[in-house]
Amino acid sequence: MTSASKHVTVPTESSFSPESEQLWRGWAEKHIIELEQAVAAAQAQAQLQEARFQALLQALPGHAIVATASGEVVATNDQSRALLASTQDQLPEQLLHVLRTAPHTAAQPLAIADSHYEATAQPAGAETVLYLHDTTALRCAEAALATQQEFYETILHALPVQVAVFDAAYRFSFVNVASMTSPEVRAWVIGKDNFAYCAHRQRPREVAVRRQEHFDHVVGTRKAAMWEEVEGITGEKRYLQRQYLPVFASDGSLRMVVGMGVDVTEQRRMEKQLVDQRTFYEFVLDHLPTDVGVFDSQFRYLFVNARGIKDPEMRKWVIGKDNLAYFKRTGRPDEMGHERQAQLEHAARTRELVTYEETFTRPDGDRHLLRCLQPVFHADGSLNLILGYGLDVTERVATERALRHAKITAESAVRARELFLANMSHEIRTPMNAILGMSQLLAKTPLTPSQSSYREAITTSAENLLVIINDILDLSKLEAGKMTLEQVGFGPTLLLDQVEQTLRYKAAEKGLRLRTELDERLPQVLLGDPYRITQVLLNLAGNAIKFTERGEVVVACQVLTTLPSATGVEILFRVTDTGVGIEPEFLARIFQEFSQEDASVTRKFGGTGLGLSICRNLVKLMGGDVRVSSQKNQGTVVEFSLCLPVGTTTDLLPQTILPEDSSIRQNLRYKHVLLVEDNRFNRQIARTFLQQAQVQVTEAENGEQAVELALAQPFDLILMDIQMPVLDGYGATAALRQQLQITTPIIALTANAIKGEREKCLAAGMNGYLAKPFQETALLQVVSEWMAPHHAAPIPVPAPPLFRVDELLRLGQGDQEFVTFMLETFLESSEEILLELTQGLQEGNLTRLKTAAHTLKPGLTHLGVDHLIPPVAELDQWQEEFQRDALTALVMTIAPPLREVLDAMRAYLVMPE
Repeated sequence: MTSASKHVTVPTESSFSPESEQLWRGWAEKHIIELEQAVAAAQAQAQLQEARFQALLQALPGHAIVATASGEVVATNDQSRALLASTQDQLPEQLLHVLRTAPHTAAQPLAIADSHYEATAQPAGAETVLYLHDTTALRCAEAALATQQEFYETILHALPVQVAVFDAAYRFSFVNVASMTSPEVRAWVIGKDNFAYCAHRQRPREVAVRRQEHFDHVVGTRKAAMWEEVEGITGEKRYLQRQYLPVFASDGSLRMVVGMGVDVTEQRRMEKQLVDQRTFYEFVLDHLPTDVGVFDSQFRYLFVNARGIKDPEMRKWVIGKDNLAYFKRTGRPDEMGHERQAQLEHAARTRELVTYEETFTRPDGDRHLLRCLQPVFHADGSLNLILGYGLDVTERVATERALRHAKITAESAVRARELFLANMSHEIRTPMNAILGMSQLLAKTPLTPSQSSYREAITTSAENLLVIINDILDLSKLEAGKMTLEQVGFGPTLLLDQVEQTLRYKAAEKGLRLRTELDERLPQVLLGDPYRITQVLLNLAGNAIKFTERGEVVVACQVLTTLPSATGVEILFRVTDTGVGIEPEFLARIFQEFSQEDASVTRKFGGTGLGLSICRNLVKLMGGDVRVSSQKNQGTVVEFSLCLPVGTTTDLLPQTILPEDSSIRQNLRYKHVLLVEDNRFNRQIARTFLQQAQVQVTEAENGEQAVELALAQPFDLILMDIQMPVLDGYGATAALRQQLQITTPIIALTANAIKGEREKCLAAGMNGYLAKPFQETALLQVVSEWMAPHHAAPIPVPAPPLFRVDELLRLGQGDQEFVTFMLETFLESSEEILLELTQGLQEGNLTRLKTAAHTLKPGLTHLGVDHLIPPVAELDQWQEEFQRDALTALVMTIAPPLREVLDAMRAYLVMPE
């Protein structure tokens, strides 16, 4: 109530008088003025209140609307005008509903357009104030939070790992599906601890106690903890790996503890399976009769079996260590450790299996191991591991040594036999040369019939003795597989005539008839080895004559079949006699060496028992076989067949005839020959043959005299005997070639007819070879050949010896077998070294090259191979990286000369001592 509304006394009608009407009028006018003033003041006050109300209304942070009960808008702030834009002064239906239905004190959610509000209705007299709080942003945040929570919970539920979150009081705040599959249990457990959960699941209380202890531990230490739980006491067990991780707030207070559980049952099963497998394989590997070691890419031990290291503690210690540390720990030589490391590096570098040998010195004898290293690589090519294993080859090495010694012994026996054969041949052929030579010279003189008969007897006896010598030499060749056959043209008719002429007198002496039978279908010329066929027929026919006292001996040759190609025929040679025959039981061993029916045969008929054995071997060599049929005291038939090609007359060998005016004799006239021979009869024969060809001859009895004569005067040719006193033919040739540098042709005269003698003579520096006993024609031919004009050029002087054995003789105290053994060992190792040099260049392996050179050098020094030592030493001391061109050139200065040295050694080893 304003001041204008104070009480006014109004005069009544009865009190009016004329005088008073004017008073009343004045009063009324005054009172009206006062009332008008009061109204003006009230209006001003109302406007002020209105302004204040509007200011307060505008100041509100949300939407404020004053409305009547009918929904008419009385007042509103500016923020609400947008809400009322469509309805102007009337509340929208949503707000009108709130005005009429909502409790006046409770906030009510409201959605208008795309916005969300909380509406509050407050009565104000006849009007109501509606207040709208905009919750759109809050709702969006809550929706985003809910989405995010759902996102992370979805992830946690999808994890195959058990996840549980505990608050500071160790109550469940969250669990995922992997922890508890039942939604009801997950909802129930929130706010409970592990004791309640274990009781609910009927798990042992000890599980909850242990989990509580781990919870207290991680909270107290502020560090994560991990342990393993086993579920299922009976039946199949389930292994869970638990972990508690404490999470702290920024102020250091405990915010939560995150628990995780991983089912490791399969892992434990696999681990147990791996342990079982490892135990099984280690058991197997430990019982292998070989060392086994596995190394990583840094060449450190990953595994070694009990055979490799017997001490179990040492086997444990060595894992992760390399060979250098192992050898240092065990006190073994460092060089062996470095060698193992080098071999491991070599295997990794070459990416292939590497083998090498190790030798351990032990009180009970050396132990030899063959080491093998096999690298294994990852799929990307990087080194994974190296598998090493060692095979005990001690017995093999001992066996090899025994075999090597046995080989040396056998070869020594062979050389001894060859030496015996050579000496026998020499000792018999030397006087035989004199006998046959004198017989040839004697035949050129006038003789009486008796003298001529005596000469023929001497010649026949000497030739028979040569047959025995040739039988023994042929046996040696056949056993060694060194017999060779010729393929020349010959006439079968002439061949049988020669057999008949050779044996005619022997048959006549016993009063036997010797005849030959020839098939008319025989070709004029056949191709084969007529000398070996003649040798077989002479032996068979000679035996027939020897064992026949009366009757006849027939040598027959007939055609069995003509080969389909019509270029060859099958020829049957048969020798039939009417002699003593052979007992059936002896026929089974008739072809054995030195075999005769009984001792009385040898005493009565003589012979060595070699003939038939050699004949059979010769016939087999020519593609046939010898067959014998006999009846005691009725005779024997020996036959063999050969398939021989048919030849022509152009295939026949020309006959060598040396008339007085022949070109050979013309070429030899007035030549000067030095004849070196210790046997005076052989000198006489050779001198006579040469002088009859008008050759001037100077004689020397040994090699020393020959050297002196050759130094004093020139000769056109030198005939050099091999076995002589003082200085033999080899020594004399070496002195002439190497010391005196004489290039005169030298022809060897040797009674050693075994195979290989010619090669030895040529290797010693001689130019030709002539075996004793020789015919006049053969001697003149070989002498003429080397004095022909095309041989007039100087003969190259052999180079100095490629190796020396004087140091080996000194070391072996003169033992030639020791020298032979060392040379054979050097030959064997050098072949391996040549292979190592070749492979080292191919692989680009400098270590392999240097190792080969280092191995080769000592042997070269002991054998005096001085010309090879500098390049080998250079390769051994090579300090640069692998340079293919330079190393190839260096190896080429080693390999070819080394092969020449090896060839010279082989020639030395086959020379007679």
